[in-house]
Amino acid sequence: MIRKRTLILVACVSISALGCHSSEMVDTHEDNRITVTGQLVAVKDDRPADGGVDLTVETENGAHEILRVGSAFIAGDREPVLALQRVVDAAKIGDRLKASGRRDASGALLVERLEIVD
Repeated sequence: MIRKRTLILVACVSISALGCHSSEMVDTHEDNRITVTGQLVAVKDDRPADGGVDLTVETENGAHEILRVGSAFIAGDREPVLALQRVVDAAKIGDRLKASGRRDASGALLVERLEIVD
């Protein structure tokens, strides 16, 4: 009975691992950074409340990815965040975006680099 439960658990974990990110256009880098490319389908802009921006992109395989651009109201150098937000301001629904960064605990990509691509 224990062996059967272990086998089921291993199968479920394996299926979950395959389903998490295998269907997205993601490149993984040596330093745990990833790159996601997809078409912009939604924008949640919390900048009026001193927050950041969440961009939802749909990858070529139909997976949805949240690209999180942080708030400019941070301590230290704000220019990198402001540069990302300028790309956000230039992007419109339907544009193809390419973003790189690291995932947060929720699975969203914390954007370190963002560009509009053809």
